Amino acid sequence: MIGRGVLLPAAFLAINLGQVVPAFAQSNPEAERANQVFDGAYEGADDQDDDPTDIETDLDESFAKPGAIFPNVTLPGRLQYEAFKERLWENYGLRFAFSYQQLSQYASARLPFATSDVALGGWGAAELFWTPIDRGGDFEGGVGFSYAYRGQISGDPVPAVFGATVLGSIWSNYEWTSWDNGARVENLFWEQWITRSFNFRVGNQGAQAVYNFSRFKDARTSFTASPFAFQEQIPYPTFGFGVATTWRPNQTTGPYVVGTINDMNGDPAALGLNWNTFFDERQYFYGAEFGYRWTRPNGEFDHIHIDLFYADERITRDPNVLPNEAGGGFRIYGEKQMGNVVAFAGFTHNTARGGGISTTFAENTLTGGLAYLNPFGIRGEAAFGTVWSEPLEDLFPGFEARDQYGFDAYWRIQLTPNSTVTPGLQVVFDPSFNPAEDVIVIPAFKFRVNL
Repeated sequence: MIGRGVLLPAAFLAINLGQVVPAFAQSNPEAERANQVFDGAYEGADDQDDDPTDIETDLDESFAKPGAIFPNVTLPGRLQYEAFKERLWENYGLRFAFSYQQLSQYASARLPFATSDVALGGWGAAELFWTPIDRGGDFEGGVGFSYAYRGQISGDPVPAVFGATVLGSIWSNYEWTSWDNGARVENLFWEQWITRSFNFRVGNQGAQAVYNFSRFKDARTSFTASPFAFQEQIPYPTFGFGVATTWRPNQTTGPYVVGTINDMNGDPAALGLNWNTFFDERQYFYGAEFGYRWTRPNGEFDHIHIDLFYADERITRDPNVLPNEAGGGFRIYGEKQMGNVVAFAGFTHNTARGGGISTTFAENTLTGGLAYLNPFGIRGEAAFGTVWSEPLEDLFPGFEARDQYGFDAYWRIQLTPNSTVTPGLQVVFDPSFNPAEDVIVIPAFKFRVNL
């Protein structure tokens, strides 16, 4: 059954390799020159928080990266394309990138009424950032924009429903959702710096891009299960109007503070780019993060933070049918790096029911695990994370949900300088809303191309 989900990514990679394999096969000065890497290419661009899901991180990561299995497998004209992007940044303050990612999953069991044990989702995005004001100065200002397709690419459902809807699991793979199988504006905000230690963003955005840091939270390439990625155990909404601030007196080491207010009713699929609900309904997600980072001269770093949050009710996403009660909570999370090994752990307590995306069902969630960076000299990481979630009481009247356990494991592999593949395995024990099953095994495969 999983063959349907693997077929499209395999076909894509075969076509991609078929187009570029002559460059790989040749061993000459031009082929060697094509393997040059613009690592950290946008010199002067400020990665304000290094969050792997932030639009500015995406733009920096759109250049060829070292450590690939096939370092010389490259698109024709890549050097000229990246040099063109550099000139746009240097001369006009404009950065842009295009990406496509795809996830296929298979589940060994599902709810009795569910119709598919395979999920397959596609996600394509165009992103840009234009900095017309004081570029590189204390009062730099610019606009961020992204336009993305998320949805089905076959008759199988998107991976986001591999949660309560299909598996009876208390957590899902939320980022791999559908904008009604269409494309929507996700980011459209103004970012303004006031000295190099403080900035704010105003406009369409997602709280997760600046809030609740983890170096392994990018569901496109790293963990897939939500407790390690989007964290739907925090009741924040998806993209909508919001205001976010970051204070970081030292960009590499020391304390930082993040604050965010977001529209609880942001809904790209149903409402598109709509800011009316922010001002008319006045239902908000409030988040504050207090953190500290220790960075060593070799680039290794440790991290700890505490998130505080509160979420109002919402009027979108079936508010009268699905759980929908205001509430708040906190999250504590930390990472400790020891050479190539990173240990991480987190705990989330929440009282909100439903949240901005309607599937915040857990009161307590505990995570922990290990990651090994760049195994066998290949850029990426192999990671293993365990999770326990305790459902909110009386979430669905007449049904007693049970505590759920599980783990998620993956290996992010830099396949070529501009593409990654990530095989993974998720195992769920005692799915909270599926008492007929004790174990569900979910193998997965995803790939990403970023140019």
